[in-house]
Amino acid sequence: MSSVDPGSQTVQIQNVQTSYSLSDIRLLIGAAPAPTVSLGEKEARIAAGESYGHFLTPEAAPTDLQTATYHSALHRSGPAIVSALLGLAAQLEARAAGGPITLVSLARAGFPVGIVFHRLLKRRRLNSAHFGVSIVRGVGLDLRALEQVLAERPASSIVFIDGWTGKGSVLNTLRTSLTGHTVRPIFAALYDPAGVADIAGSFDDLLLPHAALNATVSGLLSRSFLVGEGHATQLHAAQYLAHLEAHDLSTEYVDALDVLCADAAPLPAPSACPHNPAALALEIAQKYGCTDLHRAKPGIGEATRVFLRRRPAALIVRVSTPDTFHLETLARAGDIPVHTEAALPYAAMSLIAGSSDTGNPDTASPDTGNPATGVA
Repeated sequence: MSSVDPGSQTVQIQNVQTSYSLSDIRLLIGAAPAPTVSLGEKEARIAAGESYGHFLTPEAAPTDLQTATYHSALHRSGPAIVSALLGLAAQLEARAAGGPITLVSLARAGFPVGIVFHRLLKRRRLNSAHFGVSIVRGVGLDLRALEQVLAERPASSIVFIDGWTGKGSVLNTLRTSLTGHTVRPIFAALYDPAGVADIAGSFDDLLLPHAALNATVSGLLSRSFLVGEGHATQLHAAQYLAHLEAHDLSTEYVDALDVLCADAAPLPAPSACPHNPAALALEIAQKYGCTDLHRAKPGIGEATRVFLRRRPAALIVRVSTPDTFHLETLARAGDIPVHTEAALPYAAMSLIAGSSDTGNPDTASPDTGNPATGVA
């Protein structure tokens, strides 16, 4: 239900529905309609300087390849993932030193990670709370949602959670949003190949299963978006994608990780942080004609997102592995060139096509998207 706050004339919107249990996560994200655009219009508007936070593209049911990639990654890497999860949870517990821990997971890749952390911490009888909030890269964290967290939890207990890093753009947005704020931008990433997180489970670039899917492993939520021009005073919003309910794996996924935790040993806190791997990746991107470095997306998770949501122009892999199989398959299906670069400090990197790409990331492609994926 909507209401109006007479003092601020801000429309208060109901929180979005989700398939997650309220005991696992409290989503501080509104429910609102969003402008829906085609992939071609999305790319044109982003190229013109508009934030992706102002619109959505339709999300179809996951393809057979996406679903198979999810299950394969979970089977293949599940034990390694939960070891990193347990190690990162131990770091969070040590940082809290017996005090409260407030997990603020960033939409959407942070949600499954934060849920498993929250379950672990609750089983250890720690004072843990878990919220899900929106952050729009280049625009900001939803500070209205953060106010709601602070109404219940101490600022010093807050840790922001994400699944992986690429170039560190989300962290830069987080830090900019919290400049001068009482909340410090303490950022924890399960996999941090960029070497930018304050707390990391691992510096490896490993395919997390939920990178292969979108809403169907994120509580059936769309990507978050801004509400009109009043996004500074209104919650960011998302849509509940009811048409995907038959494909939902959100709870199944976190339950599977939770079960694996019982037999896993925690990884020690990682050392030997990589030194500015993003800079080297961007040098390699320029070798393939990508002069707009915003169109270079290093990291297996980010590379996968490009194939699910954007119009890829090229794929670069360090070496072919089971983690890159889905990307190479999608590239072949879309007649997208694949390059091997042994010096790439990430497992993979995707280059996004420009608004008028004919094969070079900076120069026009037809409005076909990727034929093997649903756009999100």
